[in-house]
Amino acid sequence: MLRIHYLLPLSALLLAILSAANAGQNVQIEYFLNVSFTCHNGNTKPGYSVFISGSRPELGNWDPSKAVLLKNPGHPTWSGRVQFKNVKPGDTLEWKCIIRNEKDPLEKPQWQPDPDNQVTFAFSPEPQAVGTF
Repeated sequence: MLRIHYLLPLSALLLAILSAANAGQNVQIEYFLNVSFTCHNGNTKPGYSVFISGSRPELGNWDPSKAVLLKNPGHPTWSGRVQFKNVKPGDTLEWKCIIRNEKDPLEKPQWQPDPDNQVTFAFSPEPQAVGTF
């Protein structure tokens, strides 16, 4: 009797999966790729932190007010991990470290000097992107 209680829900799940697979052509699998970022020499004053801005929506499309805040594990190094949607292994990302006011994102930030940093997406190992002020 105990087996029937497990088999009935499992059978229903398998039928639902098969129906979705047979419905077919519009099934899309979405995946994400992560990148770990590190910014060195991010010397800040109170009220300011290091963010990353770049060429994808997840990094604000170069809009500093939409940049991603990094954590400060050890001054003056800042780091964080960002998950990117709809990218493929081999795609590249341009990005920079910025120092920005934490409360006023419209205040002009301090940008890392040129050139832009680049990182290439990959499944494994997770890309490690490093920038320096």
